Amino acid sequence: MVRTVSFFPPLLASILGAAAFAQTPVVGWSGENMRLRSANVTPAGGTAFNLTLTMENDNNNAGLPTSFRRWWHCEIGALNPAGTTLTITIANAGYSDVILPVWARSSDGGQSFTAYERMPVSAVPTQPSGSSHRFTIATPPGVDTIRIAKYFPYTVTRKDAFVAGLASHPHVRSITTIGQSRQGRPLELIELTDATVPDAGKTRVWIHTAVHPAETTSYFVTEGLIAWLGSGDPYAEVLLDQTIFDIVPMANPDGVWLGNYRTNAASVNLENEWGSPYNSAEPEIIAMRTAIEGFMGTPSAPGSNPITVVLNLHSSHDVSYPFHFRHTANANWSPTGNNSGVIPAVNALETDWINHFRAASPFVALGATQSSSAGAPSRPFVESMMHDRWSAVSQWTGAPAFEEPVMAITFEGTYRYGPQSGVWNTEADYELCGAQMGRAFADYYGATPTASITAYGQPCTALYLNGTVSPLPQGGNQVLLTFVNADPSAVAFLALGFQSAATPLPSPWQSCLSRTSVDASVFVPVNPLGFGQWPTTLPAISGLGLYAQAVTFVFGTGGVVVDTSNGADVRNAW
Repeated sequence: MVRTVSFFPPLLASILGAAAFAQTPVVGWSGENMRLRSANVTPAGGTAFNLTLTMENDNNNAGLPTSFRRWWHCEIGALNPAGTTLTITIANAGYSDVILPVWARSSDGGQSFTAYERMPVSAVPTQPSGSSHRFTIATPPGVDTIRIAKYFPYTVTRKDAFVAGLASHPHVRSITTIGQSRQGRPLELIELTDATVPDAGKTRVWIHTAVHPAETTSYFVTEGLIAWLGSGDPYAEVLLDQTIFDIVPMANPDGVWLGNYRTNAASVNLENEWGSPYNSAEPEIIAMRTAIEGFMGTPSAPGSNPITVVLNLHSSHDVSYPFHFRHTANANWSPTGNNSGVIPAVNALETDWINHFRAASPFVALGATQSSSAGAPSRPFVESMMHDRWSAVSQWTGAPAFEEPVMAITFEGTYRYGPQSGVWNTEADYELCGAQMGRAFADYYGATPTASITAYGQPCTALYLNGTVSPLPQGGNQVLLTFVNADPSAVAFLALGFQSAATPLPSPWQSCLSRTSVDASVFVPVNPLGFGQWPTTLPAISGLGLYAQAVTFVFGTGGVVVDTSNGADVRNAW
């Protein structure tokens, strides 16, 4: 038998292999949320390439200001699966601060991608000029396609999936469409509350997310807040007993889909429309304005649960940590001639809110509060509309309505650092920030989980049991059970159980009733004044509780005298 052996010398195989994969990367930006003007790719030797990605205005509108040109996002395919080195220049940028970009990777030709994450810190851009940013990234072996963006992108597709997933949220009462965008995309309003508690007396919070579509930290905050409201956290449960949240999860869906940074499909900066909201032709503003007015009503006919807090969620350049814009207090505010800032009562509410949020979030506490005139004299913010139409109107806060002023404020996320010093922030950092926002709302409204002690039944003679509860900073409640009128010589116990009862004791003490199942007992000393105390902690679990009863034994020559107190139902009240 003749055997033929075919082989390539190693060097030849190496050369041919390199040739087989020496293809030029291909850049595309036609996908959802993507935007560039052009891309230029040139070889840099072997599997290294130089890419110049030139940024484009929203909607390719050359008339927009340079400061609106702040979003880039694209896909780069045909990469060498053995690894490709890309030196990327972002040109024609409308921002100058340094931001570590993000990427998602694919090993199947772009059919599926990993989640977006920050690039390695070696890719922190340098700035050959203020309008260009340059970085180098090496793709790992096996990766043939990547998507890269200035910051973590958020898409209409992701929002739709998030909203659809809220069908199982325990406190989403409704998801309604309050209007449509210029291109016909729905504007949803998610309403959350404890539907088992009547709405009478509840406060209302309005939140809308990212009027500027690529300010994506706001989406992650919103997702984190809504998740916390359904987490079963005792503070969330109590908060939803007394509060209605109305949240617009995406205020500018066309802008998101089109890859705009600041405008809608008509190249309109929707934020400015709040300066004259009743003259706006933009359907996104009309939808939100109409919903807000429906909740508020008028001074002569207020809504049944008017809004008391408005949060306008954005993201900001050139700042390291998240922050608020607090409006200056103006004791002489008037709608004409002196309309800078807000009335002092609103400034005080803003300060109270900021302090609560900073206390709840170490991340937010890192930021420095900035001052705002509320955009005077044009006042182009939703906060200005809420102030000027309701808070500053004497008939609203005075007779006949006596309604609360509205605390309306902008909260800004940022593109740089997270809660750990020098570490670039992530989606998860802002999702946690959203949960911390929820806790701040609980503190702002005084929605503290409490327990109650309810006496039931009668003492056998004069032995009486009651107590006090107080919330613990870390959650749960401190319980102090106290009985009085005991014989100072008595031996006393607390009987503890999970069920209430009214069962006679064994003979000869059948005239006294056992008021609880005896699942446990604790010895309690009786002091010379005839009372005893037992402290315990009730963990922060909704509805958790126990039944208790004091039982005393006095031993004498005539036998044992038993006395029993009333029962006490100790229970978390949420």
